[in-house]
Amino acid sequence: METRAVTSYQFTIEASITEWLEQKRLTKSGSEKTITAYRDTMQQFRQFLSQGGLDLLSNPIDVARLAPLWASTRLPTPLKHDGTPNKRHEGPVSNSTYNQRLAIVSSWYTFVQQTYHLNLPNPIKDVPKRKVQAYAAALPIEPDVVESGLESIDRNTVQGLRDYAILAVALYTGRRASELVGLRGEDVQIVGKGKSARVLLRFHCKGGKLESNRLNEETSIVLLEYLHAEFGKRLLTIDPDAPIWMSYSRANYGQPINVQTLSAICATYLGTSKNHALRHTFSVSAIRSGVPITDLADFLGHTSIIVTQRYTKELNKTAENPYGDKITARLGIRRKQAKKG
Repeated sequence: METRAVTSYQFTIEASITEWLEQKRLTKSGSEKTITAYRDTMQQFRQFLSQGGLDLLSNPIDVARLAPLWASTRLPTPLKHDGTPNKRHEGPVSNSTYNQRLAIVSSWYTFVQQTYHLNLPNPIKDVPKRKVQAYAAALPIEPDVVESGLESIDRNTVQGLRDYAILAVALYTGRRASELVGLRGEDVQIVGKGKSARVLLRFHCKGGKLESNRLNEETSIVLLEYLHAEFGKRLLTIDPDAPIWMSYSRANYGQPINVQTLSAICATYLGTSKNHALRHTFSVSAIRSGVPITDLADFLGHTSIIVTQRYTKELNKTAENPYGDKITARLGIRRKQAKKG
């Protein structure tokens, strides 16, 4: 009778990272973009540790000491298509990026502890995280800025129709930038006929959830004007995977736009490159239009109304002091008087 030798499983860092990433892939939120970000982060951290002769399983004290240095280091980024530096990735690392890097590495240690039952400490667990002020990076856009910005778009071109339409959809739905640019042919449905026709959009949201928005008449017409100009008769038979928002740049012509393109559109017409400002503008408009906070939570896709309350609290803060005039008068603060004669 033939006998087979039983070989014991040898734990390796590389194999465990592969298994950890595969587990992430099988979860509802395991998009390829997320998997790539996790893989790159682990590789970058290990390269940083290797400069001191360390790796993930080295002395936890040493790993914990170097982790915040690595997390706060601006990593090299690819140059732009014209070979110039990408200024969007200059300056200090944001607090949210710093915390995210540490969270990814910590997730691997937790996975190893739970999966392999190793007596392995998590050196990242007690590394201090930075305080992040919710939604501080972007501010809502004033209504007159939005109106004048939209009016400045030349809708005699297909690109102009696209820019106007994506901004209109963003401001009407409050969807995240990734959800907007991720729209594909199968996500667009025309409901009704003639003047009563409305566009129903399906968005791919956080956690693998699918959510829909039915556009009103004006926004439906705006979107359809762009779609008819771009696809023509092909709109009726558009491929399910076809991107809705086409790129018109020389380098990526005909490809789907990305969040950087949306950022450029915002900067061109609305004076801000922060995509999240669109979501903030929607939220403030909804609040000031009398939308109940419970409904706003649904619109924004928040799983908890507490998140929405914190969100609206930040958005409703004003930098203007309503008592400023009285204070300056009391303290004798006055503008310089022009000399007579």
